[in-house]
Amino acid sequence: MNGYVVGNKMTLETMIDNLSREEKLAAMDLIWRDLAADSQSFVSPEWHETIIADRLDNPSSRPALRLAEAKAEIKDAINARRASG
Repeated sequence: MNGYVVGNKMTLETMIDNLSREEKLAAMDLIWRDLAADSQSFVSPEWHETIIADRLDNPSSRPALRLAEAKAEIKDAINARRASG
């Protein structure tokens, strides 16, 4: 992220750049809670309903994975794509 100053005011990017990792995670949590508090105004994109319906109509034949296993599988798939691309 390239932070910069407009006049004498810090931009949001500059403020974020100056936060520690822990502060950035705390800020994300605050933003998420704020957005979630007004979930009625959030409208999911049309493609989301299509994906959900397809997954409900065509469940995977693979056995369910524990969360740690699912995360590892996703991480491996992402790393494989990065390595090939």
